[in-house]
Amino acid sequence: MFQLRDYQAEELTKIVNSMKKGHRSIMVQSPPRTGKTVIMAEIARRTTANGKRILFIVHRKEIVDQVITTFKGQQVNMKLSQIGMVQTFTRHVDKLATPDVIFVDEGHHALAKSYRRILSAFPKAYKLLFTATPYRMSGEGFDKIADDLIIGKPIDWLIEHHNLAPMEYYAPKQIDTALLKTKRT
Repeated sequence: MFQLRDYQAEELTKIVNSMKKGHRSIMVQSPPRTGKTVIMAEIARRTTANGKRILFIVHRKEIVDQVITTFKGQQVNMKLSQIGMVQTFTRHVDKLATPDVIFVDEGHHALAKSYRRILSAFPKAYKLLFTATPYRMSGEGFDKIADDLIIGKPIDWLIEHHNLAPMEYYAPKQIDTALLKTKRT
């Protein structure tokens, strides 16, 4: 089993406290490479250890195997776990076992119809939407799907406390964006 780092345990405590305050749909922001999947695995372990079901939604196939490996390493009861892609779950939402906790990886995607179809199918489930970037290019807010926001430690704190490697960032001084084609999303 993994032992949570101090900042991960703190984030987990904030999630639990938010649930105790009555929040049922919580967006959790934490920078990339800070172990969001490990935190979710610990919540899933505790949930399934109590005989409750979890549903874990990802948007890319490659992530499914990573999540399964992490969950097994954290001794999550896989018989009480459904882990898969949003594209699959949204087509078969009526066949899914009713979860007690739903995890959304890359939670900033959860405003999309496919995610909302799944989330709305299980109104009694806790929804935990994990993301490094709680922002959508459309500018649409997350208040339609989340009733609380938990902010993880900032990157500079994580680097200073040796949880992330220091980095150097290189970019051109000025970019002419006049010829770039962009999409809203």
